[in-house]
Amino acid sequence: MSDLVSIAAVAVVAWFAAGTIWNVREGGALMRWMQSGLPALGARTTVRWLGSTAAEMVIHDGKTPFASVTLVIFLEPRDMPWMWALGRARGRRDTLIIRGMLHRAPAVEFEVLDPVSWSGRDAARSVPPEWPTRRTEAPGGVVVHHASAAALAHADALLALAQPAGLKVRRLSVRRTAPNFQLHVALPDRRQPARDFFEAVHALAERALA
Repeated sequence: MSDLVSIAAVAVVAWFAAGTIWNVREGGALMRWMQSGLPALGARTTVRWLGSTAAEMVIHDGKTPFASVTLVIFLEPRDMPWMWALGRARGRRDTLIIRGMLHRAPAVEFEVLDPVSWSGRDAARSVPPEWPTRRTEAPGGVVVHHASAAALAHADALLALAQPAGLKVRRLSVRRTAPNFQLHVALPDRRQPARDFFEAVHALAERALA
């Protein structure tokens, strides 16, 4: 029995080490790719790791319409096999989260959520219950929660910008309260230029205030 316990302990430690190394390498590679595109959102980025599953990048001086931007690379908990398995069962996947404070509050409010993803399900709890909803027709489509007809039109316009840019939206939030703008997407394809990706994000924020 003691031999089995020892083997299990070694396996857990090895898994933890391998998962941590994988996440740190993946996060580091993504941050290096992002560097050439982040000027589209603003200047002077500060970076810090939040454990082995998340890295935060903060832009204090955002490019209009952003006043500031916080980006979080949110990785699956590969260092803990039981949490990793549970998270995947709940739809948790590697995600890039972009939260922005805009120079002025938007005139409309809406939430575009992927009900299959963990971020979409978690955000659904904060949606006002009186907001109407509409599911997009595409397979695996997102659900649009909107405060008004004008908000629905804005949501449709932003989705129309996101699709050709290759943004796989899990949450797209425009709110009058902070943060005014949130975008949760699958990790970008690093074979594509980072500048194109972040210019698309900037265009979404501009359209949110149009």
